Amino acid sequence: MSGEKLPEDVLPTILAALEVPDLLRAGCVCSSWRRACDSLRHERELGARIRPQTPCLLYTNASSGDSAAGLYSLAEEKPYTLALPDPPIRSCYLIGSAYGWIVTVDRRSELHLLNPITGDQIDLPSVTTIEQVRPLRDCHGAVRLYEYSWYTATHTERSTPSVFRLHKLRDYVFQKAFLSSDPSTGAYTVVLIHNPYWQLSFARAGDDHWTWLPDGVMYADCVFKDDGLLYAMRVDGGIHAYDLSDPALKPRVVMDGFKVGPGGIYIVQAPCGDLLQIHSDLEYPDEEDEEMPGDEPDLDPPDDDEYFSEPDRATSEYDAEPAWWSVSEDGAEPELDSMPLHEKVVFKVYRVDLTAKKFVEVSSLGDNVLFLGLNQSLCLYAKEYPELKGNHIYFTDDGECMAFGKHEKRDMGVFNLDNLTRRKLFLLGFGPTGHPPCG
Repeated sequence: MSGEKLPEDVLPTILAALEVPDLLRAGCVCSSWRRACDSLRHERELGARIRPQTPCLLYTNASSGDSAAGLYSLAEEKPYTLALPDPPIRSCYLIGSAYGWIVTVDRRSELHLLNPITGDQIDLPSVTTIEQVRPLRDCHGAVRLYEYSWYTATHTERSTPSVFRLHKLRDYVFQKAFLSSDPSTGAYTVVLIHNPYWQLSFARAGDDHWTWLPDGVMYADCVFKDDGLLYAMRVDGGIHAYDLSDPALKPRVVMDGFKVGPGGIYIVQAPCGDLLQIHSDLEYPDEEDEEMPGDEPDLDPPDDDEYFSEPDRATSEYDAEPAWWSVSEDGAEPELDSMPLHEKVVFKVYRVDLTAKKFVEVSSLGDNVLFLGLNQSLCLYAKEYPELKGNHIYFTDDGECMAFGKHEKRDMGVFNLDNLTRRKLFLLGFGPTGHPPCG
């Protein structure tokens, strides 16, 4: 039976079982497949229909044009090109991703949600409704500049506000964005970590302004846990829980911090429901140090060294969404490389014991895999994603200074927790989007 003659109710079921790159290709088979693919891609709750997706790398490059992005499939190790709606993606900063959506900041420093597969886009509340930002208008009422005040609820860094051109404000304000749920459902919350001092603001679907959370600063990462609370982690590892449905909007300290020193810090919910905290630090190798070979051995840690085994719950709604693990700037397609780095990122993983109020170092992720960067930190059960290897960490460069180092290469790699070695994943070039990789 040819594709043209498949029953109408069978074809969508077949297409829904495909990885996103296969879904994109399937639309080229014939006209009926194209219609079915287009219909599936534009369904209101796409993530609920299609199979759990292996994370992809989303990036921009000059060869694709200003309004297209590259999509690198980890499952196939192959790049694709996606045409995206305005504003041109190469002119945008990308500060977060989850549930198949990315959070973009355009040249007016305004924020949007964008689904790269469906092309759907949602405007978020204006940047001028963030607590520390005010619009400066001309005689016709048009916004020409932004006034930015350097204060928190308890401290003023500068007595005089700064004035920025529209496209420059984003260099100073935005750090990272998080989603509570799939925006296609119409019920979601977006949380921002923003300056000064890495504060929090949030907006629900339909809000016309950002709501400031003034009782905390120096947040590095956030996660919405299954209990409905926002767990916001400080740069020292301390964790605050927010109930965004409570009018008081006061944080509850659930863990005191213990981390000091440079490097990144992330928080994620594991498939079993536990919170994990991950620390990344830079090591400067000796000249004799070598990166691991291009092909990593598939080493499974012994059972008695595994913290994780079978997940304690079914695949979550989050897992069912296309996961845009990393968004990078302009350049050629990503590729794995075994060249040594001038500096190496190493990781330590801790389980957050909320009952005992302690952090327990974990030597192995078992069959789980982490994705870290400016994407919403993600932990997946590798046996449900056969293209991925358990006990590995896929990471991308999310350094704050990279907003001002637009012509520096982005550090991306795959870290093997079993033997503490890494492969380098990188783009050969990049464009003027300014922000480091995210997902």
